[in-house]
Amino acid sequence: MRHILDGHSRIAYALVRPPGHHAQPSQADGYCFLNNAGLAVQSALSSGLVRKAVIIDIDVHYGNGTAEGFYKSDKVLTVSIHMNHGSWGSSHPQTGMMSELGEGEGFGYNLNVPLPNGTGDKGYVYAMNELVVPAVDKFGPDMMVFVIGQDSSAFDPNGRQCLTMEGYRKIGLIIRELADKHCGGRVLIVQEGGYHMTYSAYCLHATLEELQAPGTKLKLQQKRRIN
Repeated sequence: MRHILDGHSRIAYALVRPPGHHAQPSQADGYCFLNNAGLAVQSALSSGLVRKAVIIDIDVHYGNGTAEGFYKSDKVLTVSIHMNHGSWGSSHPQTGMMSELGEGEGFGYNLNVPLPNGTGDKGYVYAMNELVVPAVDKFGPDMMVFVIGQDSSAFDPNGRQCLTMEGYRKIGLIIRELADKHCGGRVLIVQEGGYHMTYSAYCLHATLEELQAPGTKLKLQQKRRIN
């Protein structure tokens, strides 16, 4: 995020491990200890350089921790398109249903789009165009964080959503168009899940192909764990 805010590039990709979107403000959850996307957005807001930010999460699982972190805020629109899997129990009580809209000042700023198993490319693109794009247009952010998981892909052993490379490519184009329209092309891409070692890479490549606008320098940033 700092790389973008300092003006070095409009797009940055954070290849972070462990993932983060299940990490809640008061507890770790779902193999996630720190909420990478949430911390990046909070840093941007605290800098005074960003007024409002949108987080769009297409990992196969609900980004419950991210939603929880901004559930009462009207400065962050959190969007999650995920498999309709429901709650995971007491440590993960959020359901990811459309009824979870936020609270207080944040009411209406949490958008959940639970999709049935096997939704595929057309269903995802339809959800993006008919639900996500209008919500982002109405919100009018000046910074975008795109949380991407390849576990929504057709060959992922953990997901059931049947997205192909072409689907990821089309989603990447929609994200780029939204970023160009509202955020001056600025978008931070944060890596989440993906459990097919080969196909995950191809899906990421397809997404980045469309996200990288002509003339934009794509900066790959990797946080390495210290053993």
